[in-house]
Amino acid sequence: MRRGLISWSRDEVPPAVLDGRVARLQGEMRAAELGALLVYTSFARPSAVAWLTHFVPYWNEALLVVFPSGAPVLLAAFSKRVHDWIRSTSHLGEVRSAPELGRAAVNFLEERLPKPSRIGVLELDALPWPVAEPLVKSEYGRALVDATGLFAAIRQPADEVEIRLARRAATIAVQAFKTIPPKAKRASELLSVLERSARLAGAEEVLPRLAPDLRAGATLRRLEGDALLGERYAVQLSVAYKATWVRITRCVSTQAVPPSWRGAADRFVETAERLNEANLSLEPQVAGRVRPGKTASWTLETCRGSPPLSIVANEETPSPSTLPGGSLACLSVQLDLNDGPWLGGAPLILGSRGQPSRLLI
Repeated sequence: MRRGLISWSRDEVPPAVLDGRVARLQGEMRAAELGALLVYTSFARPSAVAWLTHFVPYWNEALLVVFPSGAPVLLAAFSKRVHDWIRSTSHLGEVRSAPELGRAAVNFLEERLPKPSRIGVLELDALPWPVAEPLVKSEYGRALVDATGLFAAIRQPADEVEIRLARRAATIAVQAFKTIPPKAKRASELLSVLERSARLAGAEEVLPRLAPDLRAGATLRRLEGDALLGERYAVQLSVAYKATWVRITRCVSTQAVPPSWRGAADRFVETAERLNEANLSLEPQVAGRVRPGKTASWTLETCRGSPPLSIVANEETPSPSTLPGGSLACLSVQLDLNDGPWLGGAPLILGSRGQPSRLLI
């Protein structure tokens, strides 16, 4: 269950912006001759529905139905007691109770689309079978088509509203990092202050991962219990604010900051700025500028569907061109330095040809 505050600030996310996103999607639907588009949402897969309507499920699941015109309708497997809350935090035409999502979707389509029509489904292969089965076995079964590419084509680049929200989420994370006790000995000491700082600053969700001792290993992981901290460790925070997620990684030293880390940070900035829509791969270091370390691994993530962040390129599969300039993405890098590993990560706005990417922090 999501534990942070979920609210809708119409100043930060104006209804007109949400209407514009839905209108773009409807234009693509009409071009593809879709009679409706179904978008599943849950705690783990909230982002597509949230981007269109600002609805963020704190638990349970729902199905958004978008027609080629008009406001989207939410079929919600939530108790009717929370329908007022859903309406207060979302921009929807209608909220319908749907304890059995798949069957409710079939009934609703029969009501609105009495004639045969192609039905798009975002991430059709990932639609949970209890939801998918009634649809597949209905008269609409043969009409279901995957609309993942259609949605991804309009999801990026990010608009100014989303960029501002991402910058706010990044600020929340940076402020949280500043609360880490300088002489913390155990993971619980820093995780508790990180959580407290982020929640009080308005984060809807904060997911920390930790490499508790960089001399023993640089793998970031969710801790189920406590752990002793080494002299050097790394922390990654994934923070959601108003349905917008960012991921930020920092290294921490309980002693003086190693000089090599400063050079690594400079190299990270240079690497981020070189990324652009024509080439999502990490190029060699700039000629004449010596930066420490060797790139051990890297990932570039963005939101193009229901998951908050998905990998679009990494050291194994660099991509020549999969994102348009202006896309909101998160870069994470691990460098192998002479004195041990270094990890860094930050959100950025992907550059266009001739223009560098811009880090948000």
